[in-house]
Amino acid sequence: MFEMMKLYEKNGGAAFPINTENVTFFGMTMRDYFAAKALAGLCANPGGPFQANDASGWSIVNCSVLDIARECYGLADAMLAERGDGT
Repeated sequence: MFEMMKLYEKNGGAAFPINTENVTFFGMTMRDYFAAKALAGLCANPGGPFQANDASGWSIVNCSVLDIARECYGLADAMLAERGDGT
């Protein structure tokens, strides 16, 4: 349990923690939450990495899925750094 808590602390803490009398559930980390929000924004942007085409409807352009994931986590890391104290 201690190692799991260190992981959460390193990644901004828990995004949606639940503490009950019998169970503690940390949920996703703030880093994962911020990355997911960044991904949603990229997906919603018509000029972003997902663009319409005649062949299949939508495709990824000018990057790979790994590039997109790295960018999302890079944005998440910047948001955590901007928070400063991790709260």
